[in-house]
Amino acid sequence: MIYKNFTIEQYKGIKQIEISLKKNDLVLLLGLNESGKTTILKAIESFDYTNDPRPEFLNEFYRSIRNKSNINSNESAKVTSHIEIDEPIKMDWFKSIIRATNISSSDQQNIEGFLREINTKKEVIISRVFPFKNGNPKTPYYEFVTDHPFTKNKVSKLIAKEIVKHSPYIIYFEDFKDRIPDKIHIIKGNDAFNSDWYDIIDGLFYNTNKEYSIANFNKFFSKSNPRRNDADTVLKRVNKKFNETFSEKWKDLSGVKDIDETELKFNHLGSKYFEISITDTDGTTFNVEERSKGALWYLSFLMKTEFRRKKLRLGLGRPIFLIDEPASNLHSTAQQNMIEDFQKLVEDTSVIYSTHSQYLISLENIKNTYVVKRDGIVTTTLWSDYIKQDKSNQTYYQPLANILNIIPNNFDIPWQKAILTEGPSDLKVLETMFSICFPKKKKDFVIYPGTSAQNLNSLISLNIGWNTNFYVLLDSDKEGKKAQKRYIDEYELNNNIIKVLPIDNKKIESCFTQKEKLDLYKLIFNKEREGNVNKKEFSTIFSILSSKKEVRNKARKILSEKSIELFISIFDSFWNENNK
Repeated sequence: MIYKNFTIEQYKGIKQIEISLKKNDLVLLLGLNESGKTTILKAIESFDYTNDPRPEFLNEFYRSIRNKSNINSNESAKVTSHIEIDEPIKMDWFKSIIRATNISSSDQQNIEGFLREINTKKEVIISRVFPFKNGNPKTPYYEFVTDHPFTKNKVSKLIAKEIVKHSPYIIYFEDFKDRIPDKIHIIKGNDAFNSDWYDIIDGLFYNTNKEYSIANFNKFFSKSNPRRNDADTVLKRVNKKFNETFSEKWKDLSGVKDIDETELKFNHLGSKYFEISITDTDGTTFNVEERSKGALWYLSFLMKTEFRRKKLRLGLGRPIFLIDEPASNLHSTAQQNMIEDFQKLVEDTSVIYSTHSQYLISLENIKNTYVVKRDGIVTTTLWSDYIKQDKSNQTYYQPLANILNIIPNNFDIPWQKAILTEGPSDLKVLETMFSICFPKKKKDFVIYPGTSAQNLNSLISLNIGWNTNFYVLLDSDKEGKKAQKRYIDEYELNNNIIKVLPIDNKKIESCFTQKEKLDLYKLIFNKEREGNVNKKEFSTIFSILSSKKEVRNKARKILSEKSIELFISIFDSFWNENNK
């Protein structure tokens, strides 16, 4: 099962919005504080009923979903997901439902017929409905969004719920509330007892061995039958699992480079509790409260996503991590590193995160950004649509500064060396080709896109004012040459600084043969392309290549030496001693 999108209706301050995962598994919700980003993430989380709070808190939770201003609401809130079926749904999933409801053989045949239909279509749309009557919440239920007659049968609601149960898990992670406590108490009557972290540690025990649990572990310390050696054995196995998971999935992330080992310790004297210690790469051991905020963020994120639930539906598709304002209290460099880590995470997960920080915006992934605003109701606008509304002409990314109310100052010189391009598509091509042409070389410059060949004046002026060592690269078509001449005349620069592509009358996409583009299309989309690759498809291909190293390595084998040598010559022409 693969979640492809979510539609949210009448949920708190949201009238109707849609968040899509169809094009990319890393999605950003960008907006100021109180714009509605958290509401969107919490709505997506609520699609999965296993995320519901404990029974004693359910009514309060359901009530919180209603729009507060509509006191006597009779409107239902809905969260709908379009789910792709990558493996056939099995009739065996529903045996317990069939037995419990004692349905007729004809109804059972209807279920089988419906399942055959959605398996053939390889998709199903399911809504979770939160009904209200006079402002009071009623019992939520699931329903299929289809005209199929089976959906009128009340059993269909149970079938829909069971499909959700077999779909990938969805986990919401909030920066401040999910920090690791100094002590994780196991006695529920203790004032410091934290049910969430108890469940996480209990999940760690379960993931080590399905027979393990905190409750069973605690029995080893009973006065009537103490079994300390068995307790030590179990705890060693749990710590082995803890560190194996940490090493396998997280060691290559920048935020955990200083963590060599983690250990779960248990205090059985007096008030019983667990503690977590961290050993640095130099061998020094610390308690969690003594480590950096960045390292603790990653460790707590690991524990919640890996161990929060006892059964994480392994093998049921890409999980979705909903990350609310990650690392908002960390240094800007740590936030920028986190973007790279998110791009590594989405190799086998989907990540939707929110921020109002300029340092947590991935310019490589900007097309998968939703601008979130609240003006009476919460609205979302996909980046490609938002920039059409924003009239900024300086740069393709200028609307970002406008959204976040960023005021430039004399410290905002973000680079010493830069290449200015006509637009974001050129950026993606150059980023990708630099990595392919110079796999062992670290990029020591930035590539900054404008909005068109004729609209780079503001960027050129800024870089001159900042005394940046910059170049402009334009297409060698009529428009590019016209812009080159104008910039040379206006700014008294030369054609070594304001460059056009070395092959005459070429756009950047023309630097690749038709065969190369068709082969790259097949690599990215996993299907043949009839006819030529269009400009939008070309841009998408290089957008994906620029962000996914393993795919980029395969692309290297597709490209001819001639194409690679062309881009080597382009890069070699920058910062050449003869240029200035």
